[in-house]
Amino acid sequence: MPTFLSPPEANALVDAIAASLPSLYATVQLSDRQEAFAVEANAILDLVAPEHQLAVFERLESLVIRTDGFERPLAAND
Repeated sequence: MPTFLSPPEANALVDAIAASLPSLYATVQLSDRQEAFAVEANAILDLVAPEHQLAVFERLESLVIRTDGFERPLAAND
C-alpha cells in the first residue's frame, strides 16, 4: 500500500513553492516558468492521496492565477 503525504505535509510543500517564487523569477526565463512550476506541482500531486489531490491542485492553481502565469510576482500580502 503506497504511503502518501498528509494534507498538512502537502500544504507545506505548496507553501515552499510559493516562498521560492522569487528564485524562480531570478533563475528561470519567463517562457520556461510555467513548465518549471508544473514539474514541481506534478511531483507534489504524485505524492498526495487521490482524495486530497483536488484541494492541493486548487492551491497550486491559485499560484498560477495570482501571478498571471508567473508573469508577475506574488503581492506582498498574498
